[in-house]
Order: sequence, then structure tokens, then C-alpha cells
Amino acid sequence: MKQKRKFTKSLLRPIFNALIGLIMLLSFAIGIVGYFEFADALKQQYMQIANGIAENVALGIEPGELDKYLESKTADDEYNSIREQLQHTANAEDCSVIYVAKVHTDSKEREYIYNVVSKTSGFSPYDIGFRDEVNEEFLNVYDSISKGESELHNFMYARNGYTTSVYPIKDGGGNVVAIVGVVKNMELLDTARNNYIVKIILLEVIIAVVSGIIWIVYMRRRIVMPIRQLNDASLGMVEHLEDGTAPEIVVKNDDEIKDLADSFSTMYHEIGEYISKLETVTAEKERIGAELDVAAKIQTSMLPCIFPPFPNRDEFDIYATMDPAKEVGGDFYDFFMVDDDHLAFVVADVSGKGVPAALFMVIGKTLIKDHTGLHNDLGEVFSEVNNILCSSNSEEMFITAFEGVLNLKTGELRYVNAGHEMPFICRKNGVYEPFKVKAGFILAGMEGIRYKSGSVQLQPGDKIFQYSDGVPEAMNRKNEQYGMHRLEKVLVQNSEKTPAELLPAIKADLDAFVGEAEQFDDITMLCVKFNTKDQRSDISVTPDKDSIKTVTEFMESTLEEWKVPMKVANKVQIAVDEIYSNIVYYSGATNAKITVTASDEKLSLLFEDDGIPYNPTTAKEPDVTLSAEERDIGGLGIFMVKKMAAELDYRYENGKNVLAVIFSGIKGESAR
Repeated sequence: MKQKRKFTKSLLRPIFNALIGLIMLLSFAIGIVGYFEFADALKQQYMQIANGIAENVALGIEPGELDKYLESKTADDEYNSIREQLQHTANAEDCSVIYVAKVHTDSKEREYIYNVVSKTSGFSPYDIGFRDEVNEEFLNVYDSISKGESELHNFMYARNGYTTSVYPIKDGGGNVVAIVGVVKNMELLDTARNNYIVKIILLEVIIAVVSGIIWIVYMRRRIVMPIRQLNDASLGMVEHLEDGTAPEIVVKNDDEIKDLADSFSTMYHEIGEYISKLETVTAEKERIGAELDVAAKIQTSMLPCIFPPFPNRDEFDIYATMDPAKEVGGDFYDFFMVDDDHLAFVVADVSGKGVPAALFMVIGKTLIKDHTGLHNDLGEVFSEVNNILCSSNSEEMFITAFEGVLNLKTGELRYVNAGHEMPFICRKNGVYEPFKVKAGFILAGMEGIRYKSGSVQLQPGDKIFQYSDGVPEAMNRKNEQYGMHRLEKVLVQNSEKTPAELLPAIKADLDAFVGEAEQFDDITMLCVKFNTKDQRSDISVTPDKDSIKTVTEFMESTLEEWKVPMKVANKVQIAVDEIYSNIVYYSGATNAKITVTASDEKLSLLFEDDGIPYNPTTAKEPDVTLSAEERDIGGLGIFMVKKMAAELDYRYENGKNVLAVIFSGIKGESAR
């Protein structure tokens, strides 16, 4: 019996070795074929990428402008703009060099017009007009392109670990006036090849080992029956896991099957421990979920969510929404009263999502609100906030933000933009149009950035709509973006709606477009409308000679601030001078108050004093046909006021003279 077992082992050994050798030979052959296919495909991919980049660059170059730069050797704004685009392409596409050059075949030189290098290339860019020599191979490439012999108008050649794509720039007559060259480092290709070889060798070893193990197990005697015994013993494992008792596995073999049986016993205990841990993890996950729900509610409560937010203020109408992509989001909006006459509103987007973005959002929101009231220049607000965020930004997050401050008296909107989306503006009785605001640098991106603010004049009825990039970049299941065109279209269709009606209409259109696709970014929208509101100001004085100057200066500053037309302002000043002078010199009053109110149609003056009762509306009008020497003294000033004003009304109540003087024509033609 022992001799038979030894004979069997000696017979199986060469068969096993032959099988392993055959498997390794086949694996090696498959690996070699796959290696060449992989290397060729990767090289073709490199070539296609370089060709596409070169072609796109060529399409963006104006042929007629090239000679101008070569002659002047000077860069203008357009040159710098194109060079920045080329630099961005080189960095984004990992191109070592992108250049535009003119080839001089007679001198075998290449004269550079544009030359940019990527940050990781290690090369230095050439200035305009720099020349270098080219070899015969390059000249052959250029000659082939110039004659149109290349079907795709490009030629690829590789040298020193780099591959270059050359594409022609042609003028209107089809003549090649310059070339675009795109140089890419082939280091990735070489690395991929080496990695592939290593993986193939490892795969062959694994295949050989696994095949041998499978073959040995399969050929072993008495393998089927022990496995059946093991199967019967393990059928009750699930029941044992439920009641907590260990299953009895009886295997008499003293071989690998016995080891397998022991492994089953070990696995049972490990599964029991795993289930226990899983229950703990599930409970922890439920706890985290509950805490995230609380965090979401806290975040929601931090954003103004009660509308209308200022029921006693009718100078404006504002509405905003924020729908996070996760339980908590990085987008935020805010609005608050800086003082009685200024409303501030903010829409911002923090890089990233989830809890980290939400925490950074809280910091950014708080800083912006705290600093807004400290400066009239919003550029200074963002400059200070940016420096503070940069000083404690270990996670290298950033914020794009747009803030506006609306003067509720004048309608002037001051704004600042830190890399945020372009807002839309809707003039009264008009439709929404893009409000082309220059975007500054992001917040928390770089310390020391100076932000510039701008301003625009709003008229009563005008509206501003702002949003985060989650709106235009929302995608459906076809990976199509919602886009700015669709957003502008739905805004135009709903231009007449109030802010509270507009935002749900946009969200409904957005949901219809996205369908069942998962929301991947926060969606934030805000709309503010500037309403018609009478402007009002007053002054209380003690009627004496010194107060005349005080009243005059008050009226001058008020009329100038409200931008009252000059003709109307002159008449108002005359009326104030005449009426208040009468109060000072003839009324005997100890207290006086002047209230001025302006709307789109009229300007009203209200004079109140505690002097002796006197009704100027019933005063006898002077005879203006007589000369100054013949007329009685007095009455001319009140007569002039009656002629200039649209309405004059007097009443005596609560021991006070109350005189109302109304002027029309605040907008359009001047008062009569």
C-alpha cells in the first residue's frame, strides 16, 4: 500500500510539472501579444490627444495677426489673452510645450510667435521672434503638411521620450503661414509599459500556482465524499448562528479537507463576531444619520427661512432657497439689514460637500456678515474676509461668493463678486438679462488679494436674480447639463413673477429636466426686488436767524441725495426760504418742524410751528402790475410759492400751524 502511494506521487509529479509549464507558456504568449496591443493603443491615444490639442489651438489663432507680432516683437492684450489660454491648455492637458511658429525652410529655422511650457516640464518659454534650428526630419514633416500630402494634416514623431504633433495654420488662400506644435512627455507611456510587464509576470505566476492547486485538489483521492460530509455538517450553521451554539463538524480525513473543516469552525466564530460588530456599526450609522439630520436642521435654521423676513419693510421683496445635495451642504445665502436704509444679500458656494463644507460655510457666512457693516466699500469687506479665511485654511477649501448692498432710498446697488456665477437683472416691465459682472478671485484661495466693488442703479420694480453653479450644472441621466441657455429661457418666461413665485418655477423646470438623476451639487437661488417707496426726511429746529442756514443746508443735501431735478429743486428752495423766514420773523414760534417727502410723481413740504395762527392761502395777493414803490410791503413771497406749487393746503390743529406745499413733475418735465 505504501509502495503504491509512493508510485502514484512519483507519476503525478512530472505530469504536474508539464501542466504548469504549458500553462506558463500559454500565459507568456498571451501576455506578449497583449503587451504589444496595449503599447500600440496607448501610443495611438497619445497621438490622438496631441493631434486634438494642436488642432484646437490652430482653430483659435488668427493667421493675419501673426506677422504683426513677429514684426513688432511686442505683446498686446489679445496676444496675452491667447497666451494665457495656451498656458491653461498646457497645464490642464499636461503638455510639456505648446508653440506657434513660422518655419523658414531656406534658413532651416523655426521662428516662435507663441511658446508656453507646463509647470512640470522643466523647460523655459521662448520670447516672440526667438529662432532655433530644425533638422531634416522636421523639414520633411513641414513639407508634407504644406503640400497637403498628410490626410489628417499632421505628422507625429517621437524623440528623447517626447512626442510632438504638428498642425498647420492656413490663411484664406489655403497657404500654410505657421504651425502649431504640441509636445507631450512619453514618460507615462514608458511607465505604463513597465507596469504592464510586471503585472503580466505576476499574473502568470498566480495562474500557474492557482492552476496547480486546483489540479492537485481535483486529483486527490477521496475528495468528493469528505466534501459531502463537510457540507452536511455545515448546513445547520445558520441555525447555530441564530441560537449562538457552535456547529459540530466531523471530518475523519487527516488532510486539506480536515484543515477546511477547521476553517469552517473558525469562520463560524468570526462570522458571529462580525455580526456583532455589524450590529454595532449599524447602530453607530443610525446615530450618525440622526446627528446629520440635526445638523441639517441647524444649518437650515442658520439661513433666513421665514418669508417675508421684514414684514414692516415694503421697500423691497426678497426670497431665497437652498437644496443641499447631501444631508448638509456647502452652499449658503444670507440677507440682513446693514442699517435702516441698506439691505445686504449674499449667495456663496463652498468647495466640496458634506460636513466639512458646511462647517466652512458657517465661518464664511459669519465673517461676511460681521464685516459688511464695517466698510462702505464691499471690496474691502471681501479683502479682509479673504485674509482671515486664508490664515486658517489647512484643508485648502475655498468659497465663491457674490454680495450686494441695496440702498433702499436711492436704489443704488453696490456689489462685489469673488469668482461666483453671473447674476441676472430684470428691469421694470422688462425681462431677465445677464448682468455681466466681472468675477474676481475666489475667497480663501490666496492671501492679499484686493477685490473691487461695482455699482448699478436700480429703479423701482427692478429685480436681481442670483444662484449657485448647482443650477446650470445640474445633469440628467444622459449626462446633459441644464445650462445657462435653459436658465435664461425660464427666467424670461417668468419675468413678471414675484421672487416668491419665480424660484419655485425655476426649481420645477429644473426637476423636470433632471428627472430621476441623482442631485450631485447644492442648488441655491435668491431673488430681490426693489419696490417703489416714498422717500422721507425731516428736521426739527428752534426758529431763529441761525437756524435759517441749518434748514437751507438740510434741504440742499436732501434734494441732492434724492437726485431731484434742478428746476424742481430751485422752486423747493425758494418755497422753503420764504415760508421758513416768515415763521422765524413773524410767527413768534418756539418750535418748528419741516418734513419733506418725495415719490415718483410729487414732492411734498410740510411746515409745522407753534406760532400764532396764520393762513397764507387766504392772504391778499399783491398787485404785481404796480411798481415796487407803489405796492404794499409783504405778500410777494407767498404769492410766488402759490404760483410755483401744484397745491397749497393749510390747517390749524393741536395748537400748531400746519402748511402743506406740493410740487409735481419730480420725474419727466419740471413743475409748472
